[in-house]
Amino acid sequence: MSTIRLTVGLAAAWLAVPGLAQTKPDSSPSALLAKAIESNRDLLAVSQRIDEARGLLRQAGVRPAPTLEASGTTGRPLGTVGEEQFGAGISQTLETAGKRPLRIRVAEKQLALAEAEYDERVRQLRFEVRARYAEYAAEDERLQIVERLQQAYRRSLELTKARVEQGDAAALERDLLLVELSRTEAQRAAIAGRMQAARAELAKLAGLQDSRAVEPPVTGPLAEVRLDLGELQKKSLAQRPDLRAAELVRQQGEAQGSLAQAEGKADVTLSAGYNRVYSRFDEQLGLTPGGIPTVLRDRDDVLTVGVSIPLFGRSRNLGNIEAAVARTRGAQYRREFLERSIPLEVESAWVRYTSARQAYQMLDQTVLRQAGKNLEVIQSAYRLGQLRLLDVLNEQRRLLDTQLAAVDAKLEVQRGMADLERASGGELQ
Repeated sequence: MSTIRLTVGLAAAWLAVPGLAQTKPDSSPSALLAKAIESNRDLLAVSQRIDEARGLLRQAGVRPAPTLEASGTTGRPLGTVGEEQFGAGISQTLETAGKRPLRIRVAEKQLALAEAEYDERVRQLRFEVRARYAEYAAEDERLQIVERLQQAYRRSLELTKARVEQGDAAALERDLLLVELSRTEAQRAAIAGRMQAARAELAKLAGLQDSRAVEPPVTGPLAEVRLDLGELQKKSLAQRPDLRAAELVRQQGEAQGSLAQAEGKADVTLSAGYNRVYSRFDEQLGLTPGGIPTVLRDRDDVLTVGVSIPLFGRSRNLGNIEAAVARTRGAQYRREFLERSIPLEVESAWVRYTSARQAYQMLDQTVLRQAGKNLEVIQSAYRLGQLRLLDVLNEQRRLLDTQLAAVDAKLEVQRGMADLERASGGELQ
């Protein structure tokens, strides 16, 4: 029985020692985020709003174009042998009440708002990438733990089968190992499925068409947040793009209100024109000495200058003014809500992160080490014939559960960091 005892012991010891897994080459979460910013179609759609706003800003500065009119007629009105008319005119609308600068101001706020909305989408995308990557890395770590134990079980099972055939071991030991091997196989299949799903989600976020383009995850020591809660809260109020967007909506509402008031005032249209009428009258005026009807020619030249001012009531644009006032008020309420809620959001994420880190440190530094020591004691008793193989396998299973719990705790820390980064609105390092 010493061979199988040694094999099981080595399996347990290997599983208990951290850091033996080979580190695989991988793109970092930052690299995946860069790919997402470059290729994510949803984010690219948001970026087009910036280009749209730039176009509207350019259009907002365009002045009303002058209008040129020309006309001409020819015919034979009563009493004439012919008449020709020609006229040409030009008109120019002059905007009043500063409409053009106000349009430009509204468009400038819209451009800044589009940029803030883009930054807000990047903030959310950064969280999604980091959270999904943490899940991807956790599943990979779970898979490595289970596969190492699985390999050890397979080696032990082969040795046990041979010993059973030789009569040196009971068939029960073989059957116990078969059960444990089947148990770990079921775990491995479930973990592999979740890992592939996390990989596909990362590919989607990064704008990739094939999940195989996502490299195996890189695992390493946990990063630590070096800023305290007060610093993070202050930082969040300074750089959260959704707070900036709310303020821009308020400012744009004020600008739209001023523009609506200006548009309620009439513009002035200046016009100038020239008209020429050329007429010829027939024989009613007499005959020449040669008997040819006398033709009288007449030409009139007329120059006109005019000013046009529309007449309308004071209520012409009241609806747009009321709408702008309501939008401004709503944006003010939104900004006040964010100013109050963002520090609390940061505090909630901070508590989650610190609690998760404490739990992970306890599991990693205390519980996991004690579980390894407990297994060593069980193994020693087993080698002395004081315990059964079932006792060793049960303790092996508890160690496995503890290691998986440590992975879960590590994942919670990484999720907490991602959530804290999202709440603060920027990088934590």
